[in-house]
Amino acid sequence: MPDNYTAAVETYLRERAATAAEIEAAHDAYRTETADLAGTVAASRARRDEANRAAVEASTLVAETDKTVAVLWRALGEFVGHRRTGPTPHAAHSGRIPTAAGIRARLKRADRLLSLARRGELPIEAPRHTEITAAAIGAAVGALAVAAAAWILSTAADGSGGVVRGAFAAATLFAGIGTGPIVLGVWLSWQYRVRPRPGQMLACVGAAIVCTCALAGAFLRNM
Repeated sequence: MPDNYTAAVETYLRERAATAAEIEAAHDAYRTETADLAGTVAASRARRDEANRAAVEASTLVAETDKTVAVLWRALGEFVGHRRTGPTPHAAHSGRIPTAAGIRARLKRADRLLSLARRGELPIEAPRHTEITAAAIGAAVGALAVAAAAWILSTAADGSGGVVRGAFAAATLFAGIGTGPIVLGVWLSWQYRVRPRPGQMLACVGAAIVCTCALAGAFLRNM
């Protein structure tokens, strides 16, 4: 009987130890799984918060970009004419996804280029055909100068003040040659928002000189 009791006690103790080990292992597994689940939940919440922040930043960037583009487009229309620019263009989709810093840098560069263009500091050249127009402007101004000189001399037909009027007529002819480049600069600034190139200046002055000399020799010789 004592042997049976001792064996029963030993069996109970072994089973109790095995059960305790199983319970401890279950507790460890539960704690591990709970920690893993908590980490997963925390990571999911972090991703959700990051996505929300990204959405807010994207919405803010879109509103900021639309406002800035609208302002720049209106300024460009005031610079070159609203008929040339038309309405504000819609956003275009590109293959690359620019960053917020890249978008802001592009808008800043566009604003800087527009400011330079307004001040006439942007190195933009007018179309090549403007040399012909420059020559036409010079010739037209020269012709007007000859016409003005002829009118001045015609008023001195009675002989009074002929020397003074002759001086005024000569000054008018020289002034006409010098006025050609000024008119050319005004036209290029209004039409193309650029400054005259040396070739255009030479074409304008050369045409003014040739036209002035030719017309003066033809119409002012006997006056």
